[in-house]
Amino acid sequence: MEKINKYFEDKKFIQWVLSSDEELGEWWKLYEKKHQNETQNILEAKRIIQYLKTSDRELSDEEKLLLFSKILKQVANEQFSQKNIKVICGILKYAAVAILFFSIGALLFYRHDNFNPQFYSQQLTEPISENEATLIRPNGENIVLKNKRSVIEYKKDGQIVVNDNVIKSQEQIKSEVPVLNQLVIPYGKTSEVFLSDGTKVYLNAGSRLVYPDYFKDKNREVFLVGEAFFDVQHNDEHPFVVQTTAVRIKVLGTRFNVSAYPADKIVETVLAEGKVRLEENNSGLLSESIDLLPNQLASFNKSTKEMKIREVNTDDYVLWKENLFKFESTDLSRVVKKLERYYNIRFIYGDPLLGTIKISGKLELEENSKETLNRLAVAASVKITQKGENVYEINR
Repeated sequence: MEKINKYFEDKKFIQWVLSSDEELGEWWKLYEKKHQNETQNILEAKRIIQYLKTSDRELSDEEKLLLFSKILKQVANEQFSQKNIKVICGILKYAAVAILFFSIGALLFYRHDNFNPQFYSQQLTEPISENEATLIRPNGENIVLKNKRSVIEYKKDGQIVVNDNVIKSQEQIKSEVPVLNQLVIPYGKTSEVFLSDGTKVYLNAGSRLVYPDYFKDKNREVFLVGEAFFDVQHNDEHPFVVQTTAVRIKVLGTRFNVSAYPADKIVETVLAEGKVRLEENNSGLLSESIDLLPNQLASFNKSTKEMKIREVNTDDYVLWKENLFKFESTDLSRVVKKLERYYNIRFIYGDPLLGTIKISGKLELEENSKETLNRLAVAASVKITQKGENVYEINR
């Protein structure tokens, strides 16, 4: 699979596969003749792209993003294995590859009536740790976010402000179809996003958010991979919808947290204020809608397709946005996973059973991880020793 990545990044290759351009066809025939050892790789890349149906019509920006996601999903479904995890992540590290699908006309697979194709369930891995935080604009611009905690604001007058810098002033006349942004936040960083409707989103480490410059349809929809806290601006006429790969959360105006990391088996939705409704998503994993009340947690198991609801202390799930982790009788392994994402570090266990230690308390997430790890060691009665630049071992 590693050898076919380059074809998904080649605009000329994708145009050749999805069109009948004779000039491009001749160019690639000559390429194949000169590189006979690439024949199998070319055929495999073509087969994956041709899996999608074709059409003569030009796609909207949303549908082109969807096409990009569909190709990634097809690659993951057919060639995924443990040894290929890094290879698949290798595709995603080239964030600009998504822009190809905003400039290429191609045909979308069937459209189902019960979902918005703008946010089809995407099988995206979590952003890899060495990436910079990046705002991918639909015009091809990639804005690197250097701050550990970036702030992005979409103003009603069309201006976009990133870390106090105006990066774009939109035209006053808005297009029929709003353009999409993709905000990619790797391990070790977080972000705050003020959407054009006044909704505030706190995006946690190892996450990405897909959203429009402005909302035009009846629903205000965004797509989340990872974890985010939403403080939604109330609007009776235009519900706010968060799509994930497993569930769809619909609200009018409320505050809630969603944790939907691809690597986690459970998708968690915690309601802090108001009311949310978990609906059947694009994959049909929920058989009926479920209403969530304040201080309730909905846990959806992606393997068993079971949903469980229970009362919780919301602070345990939302204080991360204030640089605090709060735990009550929580497995050490779960705490460690959160710290790995937050600080972009990795833990190993001298004894795997140490991960089952239950801990309670509160951790202040200092800028330097050393003090936080010292407090964790005391709370869990373990020793945490640094073994490499970003690797720590846990022992008794």
